[in-house]
Amino acid sequence: MAERSDQRTRERSQLDTEELEELLDTGPDSDDVGTGSTEEAISADADSGLLSGLGDRLGSMVTRTVSRPLAGVRSRLGQLFSVRTFGVALLASIVAAFAFAFVIPFVDTLGAIAGIFAVGLGFGLVGERRQYLEVGLAGATAAALGAVMDFLVVALAGRGDLILLFGVGSGLLAGVIGHYVGRDLRSGLTRDI
Repeated sequence: MAERSDQRTRERSQLDTEELEELLDTGPDSDDVGTGSTEEAISADADSGLLSGLGDRLGSMVTRTVSRPLAGVRSRLGQLFSVRTFGVALLASIVAAFAFAFVIPFVDTLGAIAGIFAVGLGFGLVGERRQYLEVGLAGATAAALGAVMDFLVVALAGRGDLILLFGVGSGLLAGVIGHYVGRDLRSGLTRDI
């Protein structure tokens, strides 16, 4: 019989996988165990072969059991959050926040929020899937960085937590609302009348 790809080749002194399963199902004293060679292998290597074969088998079962749920979580997390999209959205939000803050004088904070809104709008117009989490977190991060940079002296004095909270909240709202408006606009533009 040909070996399966998940079976390892073992030395003659160790038990074969099928023989080990039969041994575990029936016990060593049963007549259904097999030929005399199996019984000789059990008696010759009772300490090392049986225990190492059983340990290998149980180790592989535990590894497969533990890795399956983690693989499911990774695939679900990959569908829920894209690191690449977050990175692009973060970079675009930072650039747009600084650009809009320089374009609109005297109210640079509102200009930065408008830049984050514009990035969310762009992602909503262009993206085929929902990216609220990525765009919202990118907007929150960019606005928090902007708020701390604008009020750096206050932040260093120890009173920056409220400013940081305002930056995170306003950036999150601007990004998510911009993405929603962009998706709604895209849906309205692409729908047949």
